[in-house]
Amino acid sequence: MHSSSDPWSPLTLRSGTTLRNRFLLAPMTTDSSHPDGSATEAELTYLSRRAATGFGAVITSCAYVHPAGRAWQGIGASGEFHLDSLRAVARAARGDGGVGILQIYDGGRIALPELIGPDALRGPSAVPSARPDARTPRALRDDEIEGLLAAFGQAAAYGVKAGFDGIEIHGANHYLIHQFFSPRANRRTDLWGGNLEARMRFPLSVARVVRETVGDAVTVGFRITPFESETGGYTLDDAARLADRLAAEGMDYIHISMDNFRRNSPQPEDRDWTKSRQQVESRNPIEAIAEAVDGHSAVVASGGIRTLDDARTALTAGADLVAIGRAALVDPEWVDKIQAGAHSQIRTHLPPDAGDIESTLTIPPRMVRYLLSRPGWIPRVGQDS
Repeated sequence: MHSSSDPWSPLTLRSGTTLRNRFLLAPMTTDSSHPDGSATEAELTYLSRRAATGFGAVITSCAYVHPAGRAWQGIGASGEFHLDSLRAVARAARGDGGVGILQIYDGGRIALPELIGPDALRGPSAVPSARPDARTPRALRDDEIEGLLAAFGQAAAYGVKAGFDGIEIHGANHYLIHQFFSPRANRRTDLWGGNLEARMRFPLSVARVVRETVGDAVTVGFRITPFESETGGYTLDDAARLADRLAAEGMDYIHISMDNFRRNSPQPEDRDWTKSRQQVESRNPIEAIAEAVDGHSAVVASGGIRTLDDARTALTAGADLVAIGRAALVDPEWVDKIQAGAHSQIRTHLPPDAGDIESTLTIPPRMVRYLLSRPGWIPRVGQDS
């Protein structure tokens, strides 16, 4: 890839897919699907409005590949019965001739007992999450790990059958793939755990099975948390090594998951952004990951990109693409206003009333409740600066 500081220049990925510009709609937790994992009308409308604008590609909220891996009430890609729903999501995400990408995941040890059943929680090892009141998962058996690899491949196949142009593997934000890579969560001493090479095996195996399943002409990306800020977590050097290997597995892009691309702050597992963290990397992850993949995969920056200057800063740092999340939540027409130079017309705060957020911004009611449960994460009229 050749990074460009011009966010309006097109980019052709290894798969042959050409993105019309460098802006992606980031995958955002909607928490708004039906209990069976099918998309609701409110969810489809939320996605359709944003996909109708000029994004280079639209990435969906993550779809669970196995019913025991549901970490929130989102869409599913775990069975053929999800195909009709996935087709509707693909139509919404592609908009008017755009590129639609299905993100797939398994929650592992942070799956919700109320969604999966009280005894279904499993992870790489019997080690609880850092989240408050976390339950201890049971360690996955070898045959279950092989079954999960197959489930990721099958979910990717459903995505392609449903009409998506690409698949993003969610290997970040403390979900199962991240857990296998983390020495904090993975204490195994077999093929799937131990040293860095062994802890990379599951993420790389998922990437390999997805690529083999969908073929070379379908875009495949991988989302990664660039380092863990928790004590004993993996480092940016570790993540860069994984990114290099993922590029060798044919990933079209590596999507760096950050809460703020400038402040070097990945999502903490306990979700408490008020605490200071033990481990902080001095290097910018965008530069480190871009150097590691060395042009073999595109690099996606995310987190706190709200203005054209932000986007250009991230691109100049080494990113090829920028993912827009909160800015497009607050203003569904964000990318069109940016392109038109109508910067003063961009909405920067949520309305004060939850009902107004839902109706004005086309955000499902359950998603509104989720957003408001994280005070200060998105500025709100009358409450935040």
